[in-house]
Amino acid sequence: MLKYLNKIQPIYYILGVFLLCLTLTFLGNDRFPFKYAKDFDEKSYLEIIRYLPDLFHHKSFDSYYISRLLVPGIAHYIIRFLQLDYSNETIQNIFLGLNFLSILLGCYYYFKIIKIKNYSSNLIAIGFCFLFVNFFVMKFSSFYSILMDMFGFTSGIILYYYYLTKKKILFYSLLLICMFIFPTTILIVLGVMLSDIITFDEKGLNINKNFNKWLWSILSFALLFLVSICYIRYDFITTKANADFANQMSQNFIPLTILTFIIFLYFAVKQLLQIANNVSVRYKGFISPTFYSSIGILLFYLSVSKYLSVNFQGTKAFSSTSFIANLLYQILSFPLKFMITHFIYYGLFVVFILFFHKVLFLYAKNNLDSFQKIIFTLFIIFSILGTETRQFLQLFPFVLFIFLDSLKNYKFSANLVLGIFIFQLIWSRFWYIIDLPEGFLFYALKDKDISDFPAQRYFQFQGPWLSETNSIWYGAIFIIIYLITYTILKKSQQTNID
Repeated sequence: MLKYLNKIQPIYYILGVFLLCLTLTFLGNDRFPFKYAKDFDEKSYLEIIRYLPDLFHHKSFDSYYISRLLVPGIAHYIIRFLQLDYSNETIQNIFLGLNFLSILLGCYYYFKIIKIKNYSSNLIAIGFCFLFVNFFVMKFSSFYSILMDMFGFTSGIILYYYYLTKKKILFYSLLLICMFIFPTTILIVLGVMLSDIITFDEKGLNINKNFNKWLWSILSFALLFLVSICYIRYDFITTKANADFANQMSQNFIPLTILTFIIFLYFAVKQLLQIANNVSVRYKGFISPTFYSSIGILLFYLSVSKYLSVNFQGTKAFSSTSFIANLLYQILSFPLKFMITHFIYYGLFVVFILFFHKVLFLYAKNNLDSFQKIIFTLFIIFSILGTETRQFLQLFPFVLFIFLDSLKNYKFSANLVLGIFIFQLIWSRFWYIIDLPEGFLFYALKDKDISDFPAQRYFQFQGPWLSETNSIWYGAIFIIIYLITYTILKKSQQTNID
């Protein structure tokens, strides 16, 4: 019996525990309370699901939600087919079911991908832990189920599979569908469109020779510029921060935040420039089928979006300009806050990326095609600029498999895999109760302050709204975990290449 059990790969034990804990979480009662729906995205999704035919008839959709329209539409017709009422509870239960199925579908495609990749059994288990055993999948998908993030995440896994298998018709068809599932699909479409235009060869621009030597001077000037702006406009910045009680800017740390950001940006850009070295423009790419297919997808989406929102009367939820401004504003919130918030979501994936960054970027430089280099670069850039991790979950599977590919020649022990899984399981907070009987926002809305508990029971997981105190605590935890992991990895055999 023991001999038989020893032959079972670690991934199947991990999968069993994962499914058990996931099921318990979905069967639990910890849910986002509807009494707060009017202040969150949930309100808009509930309205779309209830009044979908009327919104279609009057062409009065908010353009912001058209890129997330498909799944609420599916939920509407499921409820209609089952002849159920459109109550909050019914809609929530439908989305709980859809989220659970989405996770299972993601797992199915993960195993299809690893069959092609030929990873070692331990690397398969590590990849699964990073992709699925995390806060977003194991807790947030059931707590705040009426969001489109899970479907964006799963669509990223599926898109990667069809790109990997070179099934172009299915890949482009899915891209078109995903334009109405999650907004970052447009980045993937742009990556596809540019992949036939941007190439990397010896005839391309030698960035190391022509630009890299000026990098430190450019970023030093950027540092001076940002510090000057903050000094000149400091009163404006602090007034703006104080006027918005939901904003969690650590005003006392602004100088340190800028300094650490510029230093980190220097090293990140230096690595990215290695990937972009020898870049050139292939003009024939402008007349390639790939280019025209991508343009067709974009034009179709823009046409549908314009048509469905032509009579929209309300205030737009979020414009592209305000989105970019929000990203830039997050840079000033806390020193390296983006790294802390990504650690809260992804766990040890962030630690491993930092430890193996040289291996990863070297692999990316020498082995990735143009499309994957573009997606990889976009993910790194937005991960540095933004602290709301869930906004770019659709790109996460692409980067994860690139990372796993870079580690194929490394040996990982079974004990290390077990340690990773245990940490990821605990760090996923599947066991954590976010809401309270009186509501986690009971005191926050009354006092106009979300920087303390119980409001931080929820907002500690929502990047920009992580409080200064919790940023310090999580930052300290991150440093401790990194040092422990660094010591273990250094001492283990995994750094010995076959």
